[in-house]
Amino acid sequence: MPVYEFTMILDRDLSDDDYDRLFEAGLDDSSPGSESGHGYVAVAREAPRLLDAIVSAVHDAVGAGLRPVAIADEDLVTLGQIAERSGRTHESVRLLAAGRRGPGGFPAAVGSGKTSLYSWAAVSDWFAEKLGVVVQPHDADARLLAAASHILRARALAPTEDLALLASA
Repeated sequence: MPVYEFTMILDRDLSDDDYDRLFEAGLDDSSPGSESGHGYVAVAREAPRLLDAIVSAVHDAVGAGLRPVAIADEDLVTLGQIAERSGRTHESVRLLAAGRRGPGGFPAAVGSGKTSLYSWAAVSDWFAEKLGVVVQPHDADARLLAAASHILRARALAPTEDLALLASA
């Protein structure tokens, strides 16, 4: 069976007791730690599929009394990172995103504010479909890690019953 590696981000720093609880809950295939006030668990899990590894690790972390809030991934990117990954200038990408150049339909920003973030999976698909240019495409595992991270972020923001209602819409 393959071994899948990924890092779960937790909602708080880890205490000494948390390390023991993680091990006892089944995360004996991981390396927990803390950085910048948040705990993390670097997992190397044997499973039939990456999805199974992610779900079981999240379940184990919750069983240890911790709350996973994201999976470390490289899906959320700025316009500058899009420019770097695509080999274009920042201004070229900014104009594509604003719809002032190119075929239009550039993926919408995931958030708004001073610095907008975009899903690299959506942007790389757009480059391929609209411009016929392949730019560091996401492989299936990277897409799944990004999706899992977005789901954990959403779960951290809204009560479960609200997300269930939204999902049924």
